[in-house]
Amino acid sequence: MTEPLYVERFTLNERIQHLILLIAVVLLLVSGFALKYANTSWGRFFIELQGGFQARGTVHRIGAVLLLLVSVYHFFYILFTRRGHEQFLELIPRLKDWRDFKVSLSHTLGATQERPRFGRFNYRQKLQYWLVVGGVVSMEVTGLMLWFHNESIAVLSKGVLDFVYVFHSYEAMLVFTVIVIWHLYDMHLREHFPMDPVWLTGKISVERLEKEHPLEYERLFGGEDKK
Repeated sequence: MTEPLYVERFTLNERIQHLILLIAVVLLLVSGFALKYANTSWGRFFIELQGGFQARGTVHRIGAVLLLLVSVYHFFYILFTRRGHEQFLELIPRLKDWRDFKVSLSHTLGATQERPRFGRFNYRQKLQYWLVVGGVVSMEVTGLMLWFHNESIAVLSKGVLDFVYVFHSYEAMLVFTVIVIWHLYDMHLREHFPMDPVWLTGKISVERLEKEHPLEYERLFGGEDKK
């Protein structure tokens, strides 16, 4: 059987989820940092860009609702679809990921010529996924507590709510670091400048799959025995 030129790496469903997550995170970060740094010139610029303080709050809440909706959908996608469940299992960290990390580090330092052989997701992609999951869940919980602050303060002390506000603010910095800086660099700028088109097309070339995810390639095409 002749190999295809491309294989589907992400379905349309998964690409839409990713796009909604991207939109939600951008809205939240822009509107959130505009408030956090409202005393700076660039903070005031972004507040005005969003239509003022009140409109900024609306933008932030729209982003929050989008984030909640895509999170709930993703949870049910994993739980109730075969594809989602299979993808989730591939993202579970395993001992091999630790070994891959050590081999990758040794190769980068020039201590070995051996390269790690990745499956569907490498250890960096898995780590980014779980950091995003943890960040999104904590941002949603603390964000809802702040959104419904009257209800929250009825059962919590003001000191606790103040701590939640500080935690929410610094958690946003972590999300920014992981998603905007590390993920953007690792997935797009590091090897596929200026952008890896897979997140839009969902397709990856068989040649690239063999190079970057050899175990996945062998699972799909049978490795050396494919011919």
